[in-house]
Order: sequence, then C-alpha cells, then structure tokens
Amino acid sequence: MLKRHLLFASVLAGTFAITACSQQTEENTEAAVESAGDDAAANADAAAAETDAAAAEAEAAAQDAGAEIAEGADTAGAAATDALANTGDAIAEGTNTAVEGTASAVAEGATAVADGANDVAVDAEQQY
Repeated sequence: MLKRHLLFASVLAGTFAITACSQQTEENTEAAVESAGDDAAANADAAAAETDAAAAEAEAAAQDAGAEIAEGADTAGAAATDALANTGDAIAEGTNTAVEGTASAVAEGATAVADGANDVAVDAEQQY
C-alpha cells in the first residue's frame, strides 16, 4: 500500500509539475508573440523610412538626369547649328570656286575661239 501511495504521489507531483510548466510555457509564448509583434512593427517602420528615402533619392537622380539631358540637347543643337552653318559656308566657297573656274575656262575658250577666228581671217586675206 505504501508503494501505491508513493506511486500515486509521484504521478500527482508529476501532473502538478507539468501543469506548472504549461503555465510558464504559455506565459513565455505570449511574451514571445508580443515581442515578435513589436519587432515586426519596428522593422516595418524602418523599412517604410528607408523606402521613402530611396524614393526621394531616385526622384532627385531623375531630376538631375533630366537636367543633364536637356543641357546635352541644347549643346547638341548648338553644335548642329554651327555644323550646318559651316557646311553652308563650305558649299558657298566650293560653288564660288567652281563658278570662277568655269568662267575662267569659258573666257579662255572664248579667247582661243577668237584667236582661231582671227587666224582664219588672216589666212583668208592672204589667200585672196
């Protein structure tokens, strides 16, 4: 009978121990869940702040890039205008040179024709 009482007392003590551990485990679980919720909220706030900062940096970078593109377009437009003006000058100079060369050749040809006609006239006078 003593053994039975000791066995019964041991089972009863084990049950109380498990019940006490279960209560402690439940309290620890509640504390862990609460802590995890706090950590998640803090991490979400930090992530939102970092996202806002990254968005602001991206916006500033986009504005800078737009300004650089506009400045580059202005520079390219000015360079194209200058190149077009230089091309026009080169064409005008080339045309003037060609016209002068043609006029010179025509004048030389006219002089040669006149000389030839003069020679023919002299020959004709001498023959008759």
